[in-house]
Amino acid sequence: MAKHGVNIKRSLVAALAVAVIGPALAHKLATQSTAEERRLAGITSGTMASVERMLARLSVSAFTEPVHEEITNRIYGCNGDICSGSAATAAPVPVLAGIRWNDDPPFRMSLQQARGISCKTRETIRFETQPSCWVGLFLDANKGAAAGKVYGPGDAMLYRSHFGDLQYLHAMASRNGEPAAQTKARLMGWFEFTWRAARGEYDLEKRLKEIQIPTIQEGYGRGEWRLLDLYTQGASGGLRRYVDDVAFGSLLHTLQDSYAEGHVDREDSGGIRQCSVRGLSVAAPGNILEFHAYNQQDHGKHADADSRAAFMRGYQEAGDVVEVGRLLVKARDQKVPWEEMAPFFDCVFALQRPDAPAGPGDFVAES
Repeated sequence: MAKHGVNIKRSLVAALAVAVIGPALAHKLATQSTAEERRLAGITSGTMASVERMLARLSVSAFTEPVHEEITNRIYGCNGDICSGSAATAAPVPVLAGIRWNDDPPFRMSLQQARGISCKTRETIRFETQPSCWVGLFLDANKGAAAGKVYGPGDAMLYRSHFGDLQYLHAMASRNGEPAAQTKARLMGWFEFTWRAARGEYDLEKRLKEIQIPTIQEGYGRGEWRLLDLYTQGASGGLRRYVDDVAFGSLLHTLQDSYAEGHVDREDSGGIRQCSVRGLSVAAPGNILEFHAYNQQDHGKHADADSRAAFMRGYQEAGDVVEVGRLLVKARDQKVPWEEMAPFFDCVFALQRPDAPAGPGDFVAES
């Protein structure tokens, strides 16, 4: 019992340490799940675990507003202030888990990959399961990216998804200078994969390396990952029964990020051009002028652009993310195949200049 108490104390001290050293470093992430999500994922929800998560959350300014959750709940028909807050669950709980996945995907790593950071490498790493470890890794990844390090296959998932080759999960380029057409191609591959997964075309045992989509081959083709490992690694409470919903949530997250100014620079929509599929239609959002890359951005400015206030400024404008999301829910209910959905996503992600190089936009970090 005494040893258990010492371990808890050490965890809390570590969490408090990262809380002190890491202000204003991230996207407006929202990794704090609901009680039902934690139950489905088999995540501990005791007092000490909650305290450690709370302390670690203080370390990153992004853990302040459940913006993605609010947008998703509105997509599923919620209206008014009740849509904000992690307790609002108009959307299916597994879809909300998928919304969170892009920011907090479960992963394993080796001791060498942990780079001396205190992590339980034999256990699944998520913010919800190992918060002080997660924040330590995030800070290390941020430091490396700022110094010019490039993350890709062979690096831990968190490094790749926030600072490396998987930044398309957030509708961003992997590096400054990346042509918009290349970023869009990766996004279209991701949308194809997630749409097919959301339709139930892949079972849990499907090896990602067997999926003939270039985006998936490039990102996950070197290992033995299955759909189970990607979306529900370490989940023990029933979430795997709803992996199609998790995949759909992760698709919605990427769509939502494409409306955030820190991620993508879009023109205003005139509301004239329409994006349509199978009798469903919505005003097209503005053309994409430039994709941004996170590595050289000022993270505080980026977080401000991901805030609820920023979302509300664009809410209910022509082609807004809620209306596009509602169409996607209807199309999924109709089981529309990818071959029919591809032109719709192509319309939503129309490029003004395919050769436009990615950059930090107006969020450049001051030297």
